[in-house]
Amino acid sequence: MINVASRLLLYGILCCCTAVAQESSLAISEPYGSHTVGFRTWNTFDKSRSFSFDRNRPDLNPDKTIYRPIQVCIWYPAEAVGKNPMKYNEYFFLMAHETGKMELSTALRDSLLDNFLKTEPVDVKILEKELKVNMRGIKEAPPNTKEKFPVLIYGPSWSSSAYENALFSEFLASHGYVVISSPSVGPERREMPISKIGVETQARDMEFLFSILETLPNADADKVAIGGFSLGGLSNVLMMARNSSVDAWIGIDPSIHEAYDFFEDSPYEDYRRFSKPTLFVNSLGYMNELPFYDKLVYSDAYMVNLPHLEHTDLASQFIKLFGSNDTKENVAVKVKGYNLMTRYILAFLNGVFRDKLNYTDMTRQHFNPSKTDLSFVQIKTKKGLPRVDVLFNRYTKDEVKDLVSFLDVSLSKEPYTLYPEADLQKLIFLVAKKDEASTAKELMSWYQSNYRTAFHSKVLKHVTFDKMLELFLEVYRTNEKCDFDYYQLNHTAQLLSMGGKGEESLDYFILNTQLHPNNYQAYFNLGIGYFRMEDFEKAQINFKKCLDLNPDERFKGLANDFLSKSQGNK
Repeated sequence: MINVASRLLLYGILCCCTAVAQESSLAISEPYGSHTVGFRTWNTFDKSRSFSFDRNRPDLNPDKTIYRPIQVCIWYPAEAVGKNPMKYNEYFFLMAHETGKMELSTALRDSLLDNFLKTEPVDVKILEKELKVNMRGIKEAPPNTKEKFPVLIYGPSWSSSAYENALFSEFLASHGYVVISSPSVGPERREMPISKIGVETQARDMEFLFSILETLPNADADKVAIGGFSLGGLSNVLMMARNSSVDAWIGIDPSIHEAYDFFEDSPYEDYRRFSKPTLFVNSLGYMNELPFYDKLVYSDAYMVNLPHLEHTDLASQFIKLFGSNDTKENVAVKVKGYNLMTRYILAFLNGVFRDKLNYTDMTRQHFNPSKTDLSFVQIKTKKGLPRVDVLFNRYTKDEVKDLVSFLDVSLSKEPYTLYPEADLQKLIFLVAKKDEASTAKELMSWYQSNYRTAFHSKVLKHVTFDKMLELFLEVYRTNEKCDFDYYQLNHTAQLLSMGGKGEESLDYFILNTQLHPNNYQAYFNLGIGYFRMEDFEKAQINFKKCLDLNPDERFKGLANDFLSKSQGNK
């Protein structure tokens, strides 16, 4: 329970709306932009999803299913008006409406503060001071509709509020960006579980925000970046993978670092989906073991490491309420780091949307290690490879003269990047289809030399290099990939066999038995290939081999049946 002294301070907090403004422990010293900052919030529903009854909501019928509530918060460039800016308490008490609009009575405020002080590591005097701080946002200020502004969809950290980075959101709005966010609310109740369904829920919330952008009067729905802090920096990976129209991705200590298996186990771990610029901002605990960054192939990726910061130093709410009780020296470090984060995020967004900088210019102007305080900031960058269809188009236009040399150059850079095998296979197929046989052969040789665990060595035990290339192209044509596995070879062989190309099909049937000598289905299918060609003697040999490998009852019956038919046609 809160003691009497704290109760008196609590009363003082509740009266803070008319109190003299205080100076916050966290301020952005980076230059603000020229735009007045507007703020709006409203509650709506995602009617494609349901939500459980909240026992803390007496206005809801517990027997009735409700749609998923979404609290929308938006910061935007606004018209200059004569209204006073909000105090921080107006953001703070938005927590009352995170699962539906509530009447913010004195009793409810008292309850919210009481619970917050019980459950959060905050000093009541710091909370009292921070809630009285003047912010920049002006509630319901008319939007500046003279132009459309790029959008940042922001995903907050685990179970956190939409305004956890209100300071940073106001800063971006002053520079001509619309920032839209919703709280991190669980799939059925307010609490957000750290689970795959929790991540999926937040990703869908961010997609819901994406879907309403066109209803906002000054948001440019064709210029959209997605950002996320902590858990929000895992959910936004799923959103990016599913929405190719997103133009840039930002991860602030993103949980994709530590919970990569959540993404790896999803249907979206396909790096061809990530070809837009990405920015990582990491504190000390998130600077190593970066599987998502390491595996990005097509994205120009920029990383800003801030080794003097802790995880909670990257959200304004956490510094203001929890971090400001530290020593002056440590608070100064937090403030410096937070300002650097805002600087680099603004530079990244400006480079993408305003200046349209390529990798070279972005690196030189904004992410150049020689221009940073290396004792406080570490910069890493890597240039994405062109997607295969883009590279092939440049090759056909003679903009890339030698594909093998181009691939060699990609390996000579640090960190070096290899195309995913599926995409290199596609490139070989496209080149061969263009009747560039010699180049296709060179590419296949390069493939063999640089992908040591690929199929080449096992296939070359049975066929020549030229034959392997020939078989590869046909398997790729019929499967859109080629690893020479049983199913790919059988699919190609059966199509040829049933299409009246029996002799040609045998190359694939036979190779399948050579590569998979213990697979009884491979021998059965080779037998079928001979059977269709009415070579019943060879058909019998392979049906018998199938039976020798102890097939399951289905194939045992089929092999015996066709063996009898072959013997009858001998």
